[in-house]
Amino acid sequence: MKIRIAVLEDAPQLLKLNSSFNGPGLTTAESVRQALAQGGSEVVVVAEVTGCLVGFVCLQIKKSFCYDENSAEITEVFVDEPYRRQGIARQMIQFAETYCAETHQTTTFTLLTGQDNLAAQALYRALSYKKTKEVMMEKNITILA
Repeated sequence: MKIRIAVLEDAPQLLKLNSSFNGPGLTTAESVRQALAQGGSEVVVVAEVTGCLVGFVCLQIKKSFCYDENSAEITEVFVDEPYRRQGIARQMIQFAETYCAETHQTTTFTLLTGQDNLAAQALYRALSYKKTKEVMMEKNITILA
């Protein structure tokens, strides 16, 4: 198994994995490719087994004038069903942390997960993530054309 940063050629396989994760039709291979090409504030780490992608981790690098250091939010973690419980998510997150620390001088990592996603919570605790007293709030708006 190889853990690495995603490249443009990964777009079709990332689309397939994302369809398994989030449902089909939410994006296209071209939009995945464009997102990878832009680089910018998103880091995508993949796990590859014999030429096939079996998982991914996405992070958003954040910088505010309010703080000296960058922070990163882990926004997505997915491992294809047949490859779960083999340490792949752990390896991708650890790779991502090291990569972001070295490349983006990131010192703080945050993430959100579902209250009922006990397996993910156990993984994050094992990686030294701690529950905070922050409250997540969300609002959806409609943009009128």
